[in-house]
Amino acid sequence: MTQKEFEERTGWSVTAEVYANIEKVYMNTNLDKDAFCRAYKKAPQVLSELEKQTVLVRELFEERRMMANFLIEQAEKWSASDLRDKAISMIGEKEYLRRKIERGFNLWEVDKDLLLELLKV
Repeated sequence: MTQKEFEERTGWSVTAEVYANIEKVYMNTNLDKDAFCRAYKKAPQVLSELEKQTVLVRELFEERRMMANFLIEQAEKWSASDLRDKAISMIGEKEYLRRKIERGFNLWEVDKDLLLELLKV
C-alpha cells in the first residue's frame, strides 16, 4: 500500500515519517488494505500491538521449525527415539518423514512402519 492509498482510505494526511511506521505495521499483518485502514482508523495502537504479536508468532514459528530440525538431526546422530518422538509431536508424522527423507537420513524400522501406515490412508 502506498502513502497515497492509505490517505485516501483513511481520509488522513500523514508525513512520510509517520507513514513509514504505518507501512511497517501493515506489512507485518495479514490484513488487506481496506481492512487495515478501517482498523487503523478505529484504533491505531491496537494494530501496533497486532503487528508486534504477528512478528513474535513468526519468530516462534521459525524457532519451532529449527528446533524440530535439530531434534531430527540429534535423533539420527544418537539413535534417540525420545528425540524422534518429540520431533513428531512438534511437526506431525508426515512432516517428520518428509524432512528426514529430504535430508537423506536412513529410515528406521519404526519410520518404515509409519510410512507404510500413512500410505494405507
